[in-house]
Amino acid sequence: MTVGIIVKNLRKSRGYTQMDLAVKSDLLQTTISAVERGADPTSTTLMKLANGLGVPPSDLLTEKEVTK
Repeated sequence: MTVGIIVKNLRKSRGYTQMDLAVKSDLLQTTISAVERGADPTSTTLMKLANGLGVPPSDLLTEKEVTK
């Protein structure tokens, strides 16, 4: 799985919209959208996404079962 698919699955499992995750991650909604569509996130963006989703950054890089 790609980072974008993992982010999207985790986001949806938490009931977040892209805007919700953007606010929680201190990122733009367009950044969330770009990552979910396949753009490679910078290390800073990856850290912010992980923080917003409440997971370790490594969870965004490896396939794991999505949990709430």
